[in-house]
Order: sequence, then C-alpha cells, then structure tokens
Amino acid sequence: MREKFDVFAAARFVPWLFASLVLLFLAAPLLIVIPAAFNDSSILSFPPRAWSLRWFRDYLDSSSWIDATILSFKVALVVSGVSTFLGLTTALLLTRHSFVGRNFVRALVMAPLVVPVIVIAVGLYYVYLRVGLNGTFTGLVIGHSVVTFPYATVVISAALLEVDPRLENAAVGLGAIRPRAFVEVTLPLIRPGLVVAALFGFLISFDEVVIAIFVTSAETMTLPRRIWNGIRFELSPTIAAVSTILIALSTLVMIASELLRRHLRRTSGLG
Repeated sequence: MREKFDVFAAARFVPWLFASLVLLFLAAPLLIVIPAAFNDSSILSFPPRAWSLRWFRDYLDSSSWIDATILSFKVALVVSGVSTFLGLTTALLLTRHSFVGRNFVRALVMAPLVVPVIVIAVGLYYVYLRVGLNGTFTGLVIGHSVVTFPYATVVISAALLEVDPRLENAAVGLGAIRPRAFVEVTLPLIRPGLVVAALFGFLISFDEVVIAIFVTSAETMTLPRRIWNGIRFELSPTIAAVSTILIALSTLVMIASELLRRHLRRTSGLG
C-alpha cells in the first residue's frame, strides 16, 4: 500500500511538470531576445559581450521606427473601441435574445478564432483590391477589428451571463425605459468585462503582423510590420530592442487588465 500511495502521489506532479516545461519552452525566446537588446555589438548576437543601451537610443532616434509605433498606437486605440462596441452589441444579441439561427450567428462570429489569420489576411487583401482599401488606415482598422471583436464578444458575453437580467427588468418595471435601464443598471455591472475586452483588443491589434503584411503600405506601416521588414532585410539589434519594448508593453497591459478587472468587480459588487 505504501508503494502504491507513493506512485499516486508522484503522479500528481506530472501535470505540473508538463506545464512547467511548456512555459519554459514558450519563455525561452524571451530569455534570448531581452539580453540581446542590451548587447553592445553591431550584430544581433547572444550572449552579450558588453552591455549597452545604444539600440534603444537607435530606436528613439529613428523616424521610421517612431512613425510605425505612433501608427500602431492609433490603430490599436481605434480598434479597441470598435471591437468593444461590436463585442457588446453581439454579446447582447447572443445572450439576451432567442431567434432562429442564433447558433449559426454565434459560429460565424467565432469563425475568426478558428480560421487561420493568414486565410483572413489573403481574403481581405483581395477584397481591398476591389474597393481600394489596401494601404489605408481604414482598411487596417477593419482588418484588425475582424480578428479582435470575437475576443471582445466572448469576454463581454461572460460578463453579461453573470448579471441577473431581472435587475434590468425590475428597473423597467419601476418606470425606466429599456435603454436607460441597461445604461444605469447592467452597464456598470459589466464594466470589468468591457475594460478587459478593450485592453485585449488594443493588445491584439498592436501586436498583429499577418494582416498588416498584406494590407499595409510604406505609408501605413505598423510596428510589427516594421519589425518583420527589419528581420528580412536588416537583422539589426534594434529589432531586439523594439521586441523588448513590445514584451514590456504587453506585460503591463496584461497586469493592468487584471488589476482593473478586480477593482471594477469589487466596485460593481460582483466579487
């Protein structure tokens, strides 16, 4: 019995060991890219022989890198708002209404999560050729919104399912019109989901490269597209510096998202 107990006790650590190996595999590139960003060498190499911030200064002094960063911020901010609005309206439709074909609509909305991004990018490219949206800010926003708003729909739907619809119905019964009841009762309760959806939309758009490769031009080059071009034609250590900045930004957004979600849940009375 003692030997059998030891075997089962050891087996409980197998999932933890497997998860640790997966996390190590995913984090391994970061353990190389981040130190390489502080390398003093003029070529991208690891490990660094001398430490320096020269490549971060090179990034800040480069107009092409800064312009790409500013454009990515603008696109991500617009996409964040658009995807959150679309996610809210779609989540309301799917969670609060029953209609014929609802499952089909849900599958259609979730399709960008299943279909490879490269397929979506190629489709957008050919559509944009016909309507003249290739290389435009609007085309980039539309393309990013296509792949971000399903995430917003999932997050906001989960938030709506936690809210008892009878609270809104009670407000309507007390004399409030339906839109006012939603704005003053339901909307404050789902603020954590809205904030998380907006932050995720911003982060996904800011980091997205596949669609940018197909639908951007030299005038509308995003930061991920600029990194892609740098890898293909330059292979400068500046790429590692920019990648490090992106890693830091993504980490900060994820931390901020979780902190805001917890704070808003407390203030909304949901947890």
